[in-house]
Amino acid sequence: MGSGSGTAPVELTGRTTPFLGWQKLLLAALALLGVWLRVRHLGAEGFADDEIHKWLAALRYLRGDFGGDDVEHPMLMKWLIAGAAALLPRGASPEALTRLPNALASGGTVVAVALLGRRFFGRAAGLLGAALCAFSTTFIGYQRIAKEDTLLGLFLALMLWCFGEAHAAAQDGRGADQRRWEAWSAAALGGMFASKYFIFFGPIPLFAYWALRARGTAWRVPFSRWVVLAGIALVVFSAVNWAPFLPSTWEYIGQYLAGDKLGDRATSETLLFRGHLYGNLAFNFRGGVPPWFHLAFAWVKLAPPTAVLAFSGIALALWRRRPAHLVFLCWIGTFVLSFTVSSAMYGRFFVSVLPAFALLAAHAARELSRRVPWRQAFPALAVLMAATEARAAVTHAPHYRLYVNAFGGGDAALGWWFPHCDYFDAGLREAVRGVAARAEPGAEIASETEWPVRFYAEQAGRKDLTYGLITRRGGCRQGRVCYVVTAVGRLYAHNREALERLAARAPFETVTIRGVPVVKVYRLEPGEPLFPPPTAAAAASR
Repeated sequence: MGSGSGTAPVELTGRTTPFLGWQKLLLAALALLGVWLRVRHLGAEGFADDEIHKWLAALRYLRGDFGGDDVEHPMLMKWLIAGAAALLPRGASPEALTRLPNALASGGTVVAVALLGRRFFGRAAGLLGAALCAFSTTFIGYQRIAKEDTLLGLFLALMLWCFGEAHAAAQDGRGADQRRWEAWSAAALGGMFASKYFIFFGPIPLFAYWALRARGTAWRVPFSRWVVLAGIALVVFSAVNWAPFLPSTWEYIGQYLAGDKLGDRATSETLLFRGHLYGNLAFNFRGGVPPWFHLAFAWVKLAPPTAVLAFSGIALALWRRRPAHLVFLCWIGTFVLSFTVSSAMYGRFFVSVLPAFALLAAHAARELSRRVPWRQAFPALAVLMAATEARAAVTHAPHYRLYVNAFGGGDAALGWWFPHCDYFDAGLREAVRGVAARAEPGAEIASETEWPVRFYAEQAGRKDLTYGLITRRGGCRQGRVCYVVTAVGRLYAHNREALERLAARAPFETVTIRGVPVVKVYRLEPGEPLFPPPTAAAAASR
């Protein structure tokens, strides 16, 4: 399973050993199965707050309008959604069309993970890593939502694969191959930034290069070459994402970073994690989400064999520190450090680093099997790992994100770990339709997500309804009957008093998923306050 020169793949030297015919067929099957799992029942959940903005922006793209809402996010995903809306049958649901580009891109991610793993750890580990990514219920669930993290992860994997090939070519003195792979790596970096503005991921190849230099690699990239590579990345970035060069975009982003209220964007200054509210804004080092948030996510959201072997793979990499290990440690280390500094964390961010965990798990399985006097040890271990991931996916479809492994307490602990990230407004569509069917004319709906609520109410033919946010100044203050929509995970510091007060009364409407109430609607009479009086709240807090 080594490179063409006979050295171990972890040394990142020699030409990569090609996949055999049956391995290519297996990889194609894994990619197709991965796509099928993600495409199946793609519209089973209604729009989340972030997704509705992508859909409406894509519709504006079809009209030639590239401004407006959501310009703080790159254009690439919205281009793809606009293409899906223009080319596919009108009978497809908006939710499915909005999520389809990510679901299809997942097939490319499976292939990219196999190529990356083959270069760094050998063919067997690459195929097993691809299988884990194809079948992981957590990976499936988070690649089925219309957020940029799927495309970011795809281009990041491609960039590191090309990076590894460039290093191997440099070590072997293959100058033309080195320059070609460097150029492809830079192009993938441009695609990565055109997918999501995670500029703090930019240093990953630099950190890896410096780590390899410290270890004595023969790879040398002069400053002039870095300038050329940066230019390639900029050209790719600009070709599909030229909105940042518009003055209106900078004005919008300035307001966004300043924390100004833009449209209906949900306020998420806190995040519910392990039953506790943490600050979830940038640079909140004292009361922010713990820095081990994503490590905990990996431990409880991957199937147990994958989780154990992934952390074993990290330990192995720290111990051996071969060239392949150094690159992966820079990948994971930069990811963890970036969000520790930014203090803002969401489970969907893990999509961009999950391939590293999958491949390190596969690498650890491969190394473990070599120390067992049984020829079939690795195939057996590979089947166990892939099967446990696939079983979790099958049993949790189509709500794939709603999985917590035995280490995290099982599904009973789902609402305790990452409710905001896992539920992602699932059940909101059904709740709003229930309100629309029974609400009085001109009634108000108060929620944390005005645009999805408005979208589904108008779909139900209720253009007479009004809308407000669950804040002291905004919710249920219009002198109308008020329906308050509360969703699991949408508990924040600014609405906590209202939600605790409502929890003491019977809900008007309840939506359940897998037997768990995920959205509750409460009915308030005209003039009935949503929040307790400030004096009572102050007394209760003492």
